[in-house]
Amino acid sequence: MAMAACGGSGDDSGGTGTGLSAGTTMTGSTVTATGTGSTSTDVPTTGTTASGGVSESTGTSTTGPTSGEPVTSTTNPGTSTSTTGTATATTSGETTSSETTSGETTGTTGAVDFCEGEGGILLPGDEVTCTGDLGKKTFLFAICSCSGLTANNSLRTDSFDSNDPNMVPMDGGSVGVNGPYKAASMVDIGGSLWVDGKIETFNAHEVAQQLKCSDDLTAGSASHVADDLFTEGNLFAQNMTLTIDGDLHILPNKTNNGAKVLGATIKEQVDVKTPCDCEDLIDVPKIVSGYMQDNDNDALPIAPDELVGLPQPKSIELPCGRYFFTGIDSNSSLDITLTGRTVIAVAGDVQNAGAFHITLAPEAELDLFIAGNANFNNVATIGDPKRPAATRIYVGGAFKFASNFTLGANLYQPNAVFTANNMSEIWGSLFVGGLQLASPLVVHYDQAILELDGCDPPDQGCGDCHDCANPTPRAPRGTCGPCVVDDDCCPPLVCDAGICKAIIPQ
Repeated sequence: MAMAACGGSGDDSGGTGTGLSAGTTMTGSTVTATGTGSTSTDVPTTGTTASGGVSESTGTSTTGPTSGEPVTSTTNPGTSTSTTGTATATTSGETTSSETTSGETTGTTGAVDFCEGEGGILLPGDEVTCTGDLGKKTFLFAICSCSGLTANNSLRTDSFDSNDPNMVPMDGGSVGVNGPYKAASMVDIGGSLWVDGKIETFNAHEVAQQLKCSDDLTAGSASHVADDLFTEGNLFAQNMTLTIDGDLHILPNKTNNGAKVLGATIKEQVDVKTPCDCEDLIDVPKIVSGYMQDNDNDALPIAPDELVGLPQPKSIELPCGRYFFTGIDSNSSLDITLTGRTVIAVAGDVQNAGAFHITLAPEAELDLFIAGNANFNNVATIGDPKRPAATRIYVGGAFKFASNFTLGANLYQPNAVFTANNMSEIWGSLFVGGLQLASPLVVHYDQAILELDGCDPPDQGCGDCHDCANPTPRAPRGTCGPCVVDDDCCPPLVCDAGICKAIIPQ
């Protein structure tokens, strides 16, 4: 199906459902990483990616917003430590690699100096779009799959807002699939389910908001939709195995075979938009190449090959700025601490045989661009589970983690299938080439990703809904502006007072 046009898609939402409580964690043993490097404890999350475009999730995760304090990283006494970054990348409040005109910082930053905590880091060769704009236009779902989704084990999603200090669990962890959807195990989706293909469920299946399907839907076991259901195909739910609390919207020539509809059955034209923007993929290698030409390495200084061929444990600290590396290749532990808003661009692969940790200070953010593959063969932590919106990872190839892995971030890997082969719990979101679950997966979506600081002008032109983002997420007559109705927002977002949101606040 064609991608959503300037109005995007999305119908009235607001139903309630039973999203996963933020206090819920996957069962499993607590793991402590020992030896050289960092220590992380508590509950599970992890994944692995096989080479050749298949990502597998295996191992366990650590502390997130649902259990205990955020993961920290410390270097053991006696290790070989190199600390870089005592010099800052700013001078008199301005970034060293930017030009100032009329009191505003331009060039590498937006209208306001990103190292002062506002604005954003411009994408290479782009005079208006920042990394923040890229993040909030990309990560709209808790899970978005460019092909199919097969769940042979349990799947649960919910959401929270890391800008809220109380971190209350909410509905809103939506799932989008460009292809067939098959669930043989229990599924509890805290948001909406959008599928451009057939849906088949064979176990308990819960959707807390709307369900939209472009083909036939078959419910083989007890299933529940807490809001409206839209389908371009037939419903097959013998013996009332499917209950719809809202209305059923179905094409005039299609039939409902057994589903229980508590609202009205509305025979009408139904057009389910393709949920995931997989036609216009982000060119990660091109972005990395841009940062290779324009970066802040010399301001520290730090060499592009600083993290290649490391035989001993290493610890570095990076202040606010943009840093280019030819690759990351370590045979021992590697700890990277970020103290400000940071871009790390890697031209090759990330290969780490030892413990690997990227730790963010309270005000730090990270956009990590990896042109090749990422392989973590030991304990690893990237991002902060208490504020996943602050970390965005873009991978040109596949993302592989073979041991205990904590991901407090939003992961973009559209060219590889994510395969969960062991318990996984992720704080943030997944935008993947496909999803296959052999073990339980829990995803806690951070709605704060939709509120990132950006640089896009409010009245810029647009080709479709993905060209616009909050605070002007709509494109009437080809120009971005405030949304008026849900259809002005990209799936699965809904319009609230001109802003596109994951849920309508109650």
